[in-house]
Amino acid sequence: MNKNIFISIFLIFNFSFAFGQNKVDSLWNVWTDINREDTTRLEALFEHSREIIKKNTDSVFTISDIGYQFASEKNLIKYQSSALVIRGKALYRKGRYTEAENTFNEALILAREAKDSLSVSRAIYGIGSTYYARGEYDTTLEYYKKSYAISSLLNDKVRMADVMNNIGIINLIQKDYEEAEKNLKRCHELYTEAGILRSAPLNNLAILKSRKGDVGAAVELQFEALKINEKKKNDYSIAYTYMNIANTYSQLKDDENYLKYTQKSYDIRKRIDDKAGMLRCLSGFGIFYNKKKEYDKALEYYNEALSIALELDRKLSISNILINKVLIKLRTDQLEEVLEMINKTLEINKKLDNKKGIANCYYSYGIYYKKKGNYDKALYYVNKAMTLAEGLEIEQTRDFSKELYKIYSTLGQSQKALKNYEIYIETRDSVLNLESQQDVLHQQYTYENEKRALSDSLNYANKQLIHQEKLTQSRNQKTALIIILTLVTMFTVFAVNRVRFTRIQKRIIEGQVVELNELNENLEEKVIERSQKIADREEQLRYALEASNDGIWDWNIKSNHMIFSPALFTMLGYAPYEFKEKQEEIQDRIHPDDLKKIGTASYLDLILQTKEGNMVTEARLKNKVGKYIWVQIKGKVVSKDTSGNPDRVVGTFTDITSIKQKAQDILNAVMTTEDIERNRISKDIHDGLQQTLTVSSLNFQKVKKSIGELPAEVIETFDIGYDYLQKSITESRSVAHHLMPKAIVDFGIIKAFEDLIYEVDKSADTIEFEFFHNFGEHQINNQQVKLTLYRILQEGVNNIFKYSKATKVDIQLKNYEDIYMLTIEDNGVGFDAKKILKEESGMGFKGMKNRLDAIDGFLEVESKEGRGTTILVEINKNF
Repeated sequence: MNKNIFISIFLIFNFSFAFGQNKVDSLWNVWTDINREDTTRLEALFEHSREIIKKNTDSVFTISDIGYQFASEKNLIKYQSSALVIRGKALYRKGRYTEAENTFNEALILAREAKDSLSVSRAIYGIGSTYYARGEYDTTLEYYKKSYAISSLLNDKVRMADVMNNIGIINLIQKDYEEAEKNLKRCHELYTEAGILRSAPLNNLAILKSRKGDVGAAVELQFEALKINEKKKNDYSIAYTYMNIANTYSQLKDDENYLKYTQKSYDIRKRIDDKAGMLRCLSGFGIFYNKKKEYDKALEYYNEALSIALELDRKLSISNILINKVLIKLRTDQLEEVLEMINKTLEINKKLDNKKGIANCYYSYGIYYKKKGNYDKALYYVNKAMTLAEGLEIEQTRDFSKELYKIYSTLGQSQKALKNYEIYIETRDSVLNLESQQDVLHQQYTYENEKRALSDSLNYANKQLIHQEKLTQSRNQKTALIIILTLVTMFTVFAVNRVRFTRIQKRIIEGQVVELNELNENLEEKVIERSQKIADREEQLRYALEASNDGIWDWNIKSNHMIFSPALFTMLGYAPYEFKEKQEEIQDRIHPDDLKKIGTASYLDLILQTKEGNMVTEARLKNKVGKYIWVQIKGKVVSKDTSGNPDRVVGTFTDITSIKQKAQDILNAVMTTEDIERNRISKDIHDGLQQTLTVSSLNFQKVKKSIGELPAEVIETFDIGYDYLQKSITESRSVAHHLMPKAIVDFGIIKAFEDLIYEVDKSADTIEFEFFHNFGEHQINNQQVKLTLYRILQEGVNNIFKYSKATKVDIQLKNYEDIYMLTIEDNGVGFDAKKILKEESGMGFKGMKNRLDAIDGFLEVESKEGRGTTILVEINKNF
């Protein structure tokens, strides 16, 4: 070993001695005893590292290196894996999650090579922990469940408990409280069965109790957990418990105790260099001062938290901190760099598929553009935020509707302002109710404490009253006995009379039964005959439906009860009745773009809105593997109540994916053929006609030099012919360029866009064109995508020249992870977009849509008379 390793060993030994931990000392002595078995020494060394990792993480790096080197020399693959797992844990505690993940993966490879299930379980658990730290919870759960399954086979109850605790935490984060309570209680049971007392499940159960409103139970559990951690002198867990206590006091609106316990937690975490914990505390301080409107303090804490989040690569934390900073800057009119911060936050949230975060970004865009005076964009983004916020947190809906009310009021659109004001009042009242419930919980908590104190003071007085109550009770028992005997006598007399009356009624009923039986014999024959006919018809209908593979649904409107046929489930790739028979199950699977077209709260509303009471429409539904299939939705009102209102609707779902795919393939072939033909004609003009015209022009130029002696009339005629020849050359070149722009083939889409925009900008005196893109060195390789984008730009610019009367045009081409996005926005007179798109008449939108349909693209046109026009195009990179 080299000099550095000797020094590290010396420091580790002194550290163990300084803490006076007999177990640590004895483990180190086993490792240094060269007379023991190699495996025994390694196990002692690794156990030693587990004992000191929370207090001296840096030393663990040296221990893992020593263990790995020793295991490699002895060819002990299992222990090489164990050394890497320990190193991965140390990297995790330092917040170096990517390095930790790589190290755990190396450990997993070695564990599988050694065929050691325990080491495999530990490595998989470690990988899951790195995803948990970065907020990728679905991936975390996959790894944790694999680790739990292996640990269960090994009957490793401690590892099973560790996994259950972390799964319970994720359930809490995802607000699945039923699963959280089940998993945390199972965790506590496993620790108890293993003979280990740990505070983690108590802390997490306290969080669960707090969220469910049982604050008193939460506080008791937290202080019970604190006693365990203080007894074990576990700084990491003490800091964690302090933070949980602080959050409970925050829920009780006890600011003083919230700051006190958060600061205690932060001091410990800073001392032990727990950066993830420091991030949590600093974010808590930032949120606290933000709510108090002490924005300078809040920004100071947010900036500290952001630097740690970036270092740890905590994407969700980075996103939350950035959006909080953005909202503070917007409130204080510090608009510099705000747009860039929102763009960065939106990009992170889209990668995480964090709908709440995306909605907050759209809302921030809206506030920004409102402050810039661009109310159209403000409305566009706040409405997008409002749409996305449906079904998320009610506070978001409250804030978004309030902002929409203000903007619509400013624009004088009173009807829309009133609608959003009503939403705002409704959601505000709901939030106030929740806050009132928090106040009640606080008062209840205070009352329970006072009641316990009062109970102690009254305990003695109660004992004095017990003797007196016993004497009174004896007298009451005698009185009660007399009353009971009297009641028994009265009941006996009543029972005898009742029996007599019952016998008389029985004889009358028996005579009536004989008459009814004679009537029933005839009815039974008719019922059996009708039942057989109905059964035959139902069987025929069932065979017909099974043969068609159509999914049947039946909706009882009054009870809002749905019935789905088995074919409906299998059409979507599920086993029959694998999901609940509710309209929301179908509604949530409809493609977002199709929901926009429906324009109602539910697809079922379309049926009720029609005069005829029936509907045939098409939509895309997500199947079990996450892919969308095209479905034709049919529905018909089959019965109404006495008031004429529908009370039952029956319909079918038919899979038309193959039909749609064939239509798309045909359209794609047509478009491809058209572009190929355009390319051929363009090439023929360039290589044939233009060359001929150019040669003719050269010859005419030679002739022009030698016609000076001819009559003036001849020279004038010659000049006219020469000028027309030059115009023909120019026009043929322009036609060839429009048929197939040369810049697309030679230089790519960005150059073609810039050339087209330059030409139209040069020819337009009253219109200012601006073009922005983020492609950098990126190029679109798919020729059809390039041509589609270019043709849509051509058509859009052509429409602006013809109809818009605009003075400014903003064109943006964006390259995102999965899509290309083109927006063309002008400030012209606008038009009735719904009418034009519905009739598919004029302005080239049908051609745009056909091109996009051929490559499964998306087109959205927003325009109102007097408020300009925005064209939005999205094309999936992997269509």
